[in-house]
Amino acid sequence: MLETIDYQSRYEFICRAIAKDNDSQTISTTLNDSLNQLSKYLSKDLAELARRGSPDNFADIYAELQTEMVRFREFCEFPDLAQKVVIGIGGKFSAGKSTLINTLLGKKQLVTEIDPTTSLPTYLLLGNEAKVTALNLFNKKVELSMEEFQTLTHDEKKKYGSQIGSLFTSSFISDPEFNWQNIAILDTPGYTKPEDADYSERTDEKVARSQLNAAQFIIWLVSAEDGTIKEDDLQFLASLNADIPRLVLINKSDTKTPDDVVNIVALVKKTLADRNLPAVDVIPVSRKKRDYPIEPVLTWFDKWNEAPKEVTFAKNFKRKFRIYEQFLDSEERKAHMQLNRLNRILTLSKDEDISANAKELQNDVKSQLEYFTAIKNDLTALQQLFFDKLRQVGEQVGIAIPTLSAIEDFDFSGVNLLDLLVEVRESQGKQLIDYTHILRELTKPAVAKNVDLLLRRTSHNYFEIIHELTGAADSQTLDKLLRQDSNTKFFMNL
Repeated sequence: MLETIDYQSRYEFICRAIAKDNDSQTISTTLNDSLNQLSKYLSKDLAELARRGSPDNFADIYAELQTEMVRFREFCEFPDLAQKVVIGIGGKFSAGKSTLINTLLGKKQLVTEIDPTTSLPTYLLLGNEAKVTALNLFNKKVELSMEEFQTLTHDEKKKYGSQIGSLFTSSFISDPEFNWQNIAILDTPGYTKPEDADYSERTDEKVARSQLNAAQFIIWLVSAEDGTIKEDDLQFLASLNADIPRLVLINKSDTKTPDDVVNIVALVKKTLADRNLPAVDVIPVSRKKRDYPIEPVLTWFDKWNEAPKEVTFAKNFKRKFRIYEQFLDSEERKAHMQLNRLNRILTLSKDEDISANAKELQNDVKSQLEYFTAIKNDLTALQQLFFDKLRQVGEQVGIAIPTLSAIEDFDFSGVNLLDLLVEVRESQGKQLIDYTHILRELTKPAVAKNVDLLLRRTSHNYFEIIHELTGAADSQTLDKLLRQDSNTKFFMNL
């Protein structure tokens, strides 16, 4: 029997989804004006500043700032989030994130038959009543029934002739039976690359990265069917803030034999360690087989439920501004270095034509230095305005925002120390050292000498290994034994 579609209800649902005027369900006018001013600092003032001079990747910086602004508005619309420890669930699209959350909650809260167009960043948290609320494209709250929310699947267009999910930017599910008082789970749409078939604006890597970087803990899903963690996942994890603890789950472990699962877990742990991507644990899970229960994951949730909450908006905004600052610092350093070179030329040259040209260049460089210094001063002033307003908004909704001077920002990933040392050496009038002959020697094949002395200095298992080496029959066996020792391995690989 075919299901009867109530098109009248569907039409009313669409009307609610696109509502612009709904004052009873949105934030105050004062707060909305303050948020609009924050957005204006980015969309107008920062954009105008960038036209005067900015790094090549400013488009990425700007997009990430805008995405972070959207996230900040979500917390303002739902201030309860600021009182929660946010756990972000991440992975590629169709990694099984929604299914995992349903398993954690013990009931179906999220639809799993979903596509990138309609997938929504969704928060789940404890509430006094069961309720689903979404933010539409006009930043208005729209109340949904659970039945309406669960119709936002991949066959919505085929079934109803609509794509209402694309009209919302995020959704929030409050549940009085939610197991953790201090936790909010964030289900991200996943990430895909532009060339992938599942790509959409919502699965863009930058959006997924911003969502997960705003979380306090991250759960990352890897499919057991892949046999290990894929390179795309490794690169994405490497791009996240390294100070956010990650728990890696091997999903769909029921599709592999027990021995295969053991090997996959070991391989994932080794791969993460080799890539310097620490994880608090790697756990195989399956919703179909009790050999891989969800209880170890629940134990982590119970632990995180007791963790002190930390809202990182201020740090995340500062990290983006910091990249711009580093560019301006670099331009200033280059200008100073050029002035030092020209000063040396003027000091040593006795040729009037060379001196005249050098003075002309010196004036140009001074003008360039003044130009970038002015941009830097304007950027400093803009940051002060932005963070003052950010703190003011935070006070209105109960989100703790430190002052700009109090923000601890140790994100210096964009600094190339070698380049800085080269610039310092050149500014001192010293020639660069040619290390190529040293590198050539290091890359030549060589026979290890003084193995006994090397092992004695580097190995904790010296006597045991030297005893085995005594009976080594050939060079391959010797090499294998040496590489079993972690300290020796470094020296033998030079």
